[in-house]
This record gives sequence, structure tokens and C-alpha cells, in this order.
Amino acid sequence: MTPGASSRPVQWGVFSFVDNVPGVAAALAAGLDWVCLDGQHGRWDDARVLAALDALPTGPGRILVRVRSLDEGLIGRALDAGAHGVIVPMVESVEQAEAAVAAVRYPPAGSRSFGPIATPYGAPSDTEAANAAVLCVVMIETAVGLDAVEAIAAVPGVDLLFVGPFDLSLSLGTDVDGLLSDGAAGPLGRVVAAAAATGIRAGAFAGTPARARRMAEAGFTFIAATTDTDVVERGLSAVLSQLS
Repeated sequence: MTPGASSRPVQWGVFSFVDNVPGVAAALAAGLDWVCLDGQHGRWDDARVLAALDALPTGPGRILVRVRSLDEGLIGRALDAGAHGVIVPMVESVEQAEAAVAAVRYPPAGSRSFGPIATPYGAPSDTEAANAAVLCVVMIETAVGLDAVEAIAAVPGVDLLFVGPFDLSLSLGTDVDGLLSDGAAGPLGRVVAAAAATGIRAGAFAGTPARARRMAEAGFTFIAATTDTDVVERGLSAVLSQLS
């Protein structure tokens, strides 16, 4: 484990690219800690996110939404519909991190407009409980964001730094395996150390179980181990191999 990494247990999750409510429900029923409805690169547009959050059962697993961009309106709508938190892509500065925090929390902690339709935090009127329970996850996925990662991690109200390794590797002129090979002295180690220094979690998109194990060894404790599309592909490949 990277020096300074959190000793908290890993929370395993999955990214859902396909707008399939029964598939998300199955992922939660399987025992995953969290599922992310991907509104940036997946098929989860605003209307589909709202419909899914209305239909999905409540349980111990948390449902997050990766919004298309740092958009206060989209963030508020996802939370109003019952998401446990949001993942905000391409955060590169303290100012952007502060804007993300403001969008997910009610005054005086933020600027979220009041109007919840559903809430996983208790009584809809309990804004303090909502502020305490909601997750504000900011993505570190560019060289600019990496350069500011310590300051971003220190922004009050940021709950989790989440690495997008594909965009980050492109920005740094390497690849994901190169990032993972750099160890504690490399970019991933820097993110883990920045999170540990401020007492928040460091998370990452892995995409495959093998890469997820390496992310856990590097000190990440909130990891997307796979995607819904990858699970279907692997499952069908296994079936076909048994038929040949």
C-alpha cells in the first residue's frame, strides 16, 4: 500500500454505461458497495437518471451519478431524485472543487436549491442530514488537476478524489499500466497521499478486476472494479466457451 494511504476497507463499485435499471438493481443485489450511473460517457441522460432513481429499490448500496460536467442544475436534479452523491469530471482547480461542493450542499454549506423529490438521507426537510450524508466526488484526470491535487483535496466538503486513469494517462503522455507502474512516487501515489493528508478517500476507475487489485494495492479505497458492459461481454464469452 502507498505510504500515507487510508487503512479503511475498499468499497467496490461498478460503472453503469447502459441505461438498464434491472441491471443496476442486480449489481446492487450482488453486494457491491456502490453503482455509478454514467451521464458523461454512458447512456444515462437526465431523464433516464431520474426514471432510474425513481424505480431502483433502496438498500445498503449507494447510487452515484457522474454528471456530464460541473453543472449546478444537473447536480441538483440528480440529488433531488435521490442519488447518494455525484461524481464531477475534469476538476482542475480549487475554484471548480468549491463550485462542486456548493452545488451538492444546502446553505449555509453550499448553494443547492431546495426541492428534493426523493431522499436517501431521512426526512426531505432535514438539510443538515443531507449535507452530512451526500458524497461530493471530484475527478482528477488531467495534468492540470494533478498539479493542484493537494489544494483540491483540502477544499472543505470534498469527500473523495477520484482518478480517471485513461484521461490522466493521455494528459501525461503515458498509459494506464504506466501510471500503475510508477508506484508511490508517481501520479497515482500523489493522489492517494493528497487524500490521506486531508482525511478523505482516494478512488479510481479500474475497469477490470486485475487492474482493480492493483489500484487497491496502490492505496485506493473506492474503486470501480468493472462496468456493466464488461460484465456482459465476459459472461457471454464464458458461455460461448462452454458451447464450443
